[in-house]
Amino acid sequence: MTKPSDDREALLEVHARDRRAHLTGDADLLTSSMAEHVWESSRGGLNRLSRTELRDRFAAYFSSVRYSVWDDLQPPHVSLSADGMTAWMAVEIEGRLTAVNADDTSEELRFESSWISVHEKHDGQWLMTGIASSVVDRS
Repeated sequence: MTKPSDDREALLEVHARDRRAHLTGDADLLTSSMAEHVWESSRGGLNRLSRTELRDRFAAYFSSVRYSVWDDLQPPHVSLSADGMTAWMAVEIEGRLTAVNADDTSEELRFESSWISVHEKHDGQWLMTGIASSVVDRS
């Protein structure tokens, strides 16, 4: 069994990878640490989505936006189970992006987002299995 500090660092690396994925528009990188299926709670709904569905959704999204900022507003909180096989992470970020509209005009958007993600360790790798999120427009 790995030490809790190693697991915590591995989960923080998942978070850092998610940041890189947003800033570079890389849907494959973003979904590389997701389980085969992920429960998503957002806007009053609950959905079970496949990694492929999430990858396709983010690829389409990233094709119409470019992030300039995706930064923590406070350090992520990581909580590990006693057996070291499950964890959750609480995150709060600020984001800025340029969105390309249907008429080819662009729009600068600012927002804050927070979420709690649930992770399970499979074959030594942390995979996200659930997420509940909230976004506030600050434009």
